Amino acid sequence: MSWIPALSLAVASYLVGGFSAGYWLVRWRTGIDVREQGSGATGATNVGRILGRAGFVLTLLLDASKAALVVLAARHFEQGALVEHTCALAVLAGHVWPAQLRFRGGKGVAPLLGAWLVLAPLALLPIAAFTVLAWLWTRRFVHAGLTGLCLLPTFAVVFGDGPVELVGATLALVILVWAHRDVIGYASRAPAPRGDPR
Repeated sequence: MSWIPALSLAVASYLVGGFSAGYWLVRWRTGIDVREQGSGATGATNVGRILGRAGFVLTLLLDASKAALVVLAARHFEQGALVEHTCALAVLAGHVWPAQLRFRGGKGVAPLLGAWLVLAPLALLPIAAFTVLAWLWTRRFVHAGLTGLCLLPTFAVVFGDGPVELVGATLALVILVWAHRDVIGYASRAPAPRGDPR
């Protein structure tokens, strides 16, 4: 592995991650900054609040695709698992902290899914099943999704080859939890419904 192309791929991945499709779609269609609305993020959920279902789906697909493409690029240049996971983390970091938007971006779920659809697609199957079960139990989509994604390091190792998969998935999860800290904090502060022993 040569460090110059590897570093170039990582930097390019961060810059690609910083292309916030939701921000530009909302700016183009309405002229407003999506980050001043709803959750303050540039991701599909917040875009959907403004542009509806079509905006949600298009943003989700574009954000997932950019992550999948950078990982595929690293694989095409045969840089190995370490660089592939580094590029996945870089595109995720670029999405959450885009320099082009003063480091205020999305929350990272779509690019994480896009990257791991390339890195370890089988790992996402049990995570999806667990997310559905968690949603049926809680009826809270975001919290169910985060709960399911907490299993990513475990299944990345099960369907992977070594420590690179564990470290990469764990760091991705840390970024995701940090990006959702306001949602998690709100849930912990919210008063429990009457009769809820929580």
